[in-house]
Amino acid sequence: MRRYQWIIRLLFAVIFIAGGIAHLVLGRVEPEGYAVFAETALLPWLSELWVSFVMPNIGWLTIALGIYEIVCGAGMLWKRTVSLAALGMIAFLVFITIVGYGFPTHSVGEDLLKNRLITIVMALLLVPLLRVGRDERRAEQGEVSDA
Repeated sequence: MRRYQWIIRLLFAVIFIAGGIAHLVLGRVEPEGYAVFAETALLPWLSELWVSFVMPNIGWLTIALGIYEIVCGAGMLWKRTVSLAALGMIAFLVFITIVGYGFPTHSVGEDLLKNRLITIVMALLLVPLLRVGRDERRAEQGEVSDA
């Protein structure tokens, strides 16, 4: 399990730090590229919110998103913050699963494959990291682990 945790922590640290940098850059040079997310949101009110609030404020929202992703990615690098970083990443991935990636589709199955499946898989890969640090703290306190 330790090898799995190490690989996933490193992989997601790289993905989220790079994603954060990408949002910081893309929010400046191609902010209109974020408009497609309104087209694949699962909830109609979310599509409306995207058009009416997110897009007019995309400049500062991409800065906030970039910082959020970089902080989550950096959190994977320190054992004390892995659980919190994993929780933050899962929250982000749940949101992206609901919004989708903006890829046009013709069926529910195609939408699942193109806009949602990868984020579901990524979130599931992070679930075991929610316990990192807790088990070590319990061991330090002399508690016996059930696992």
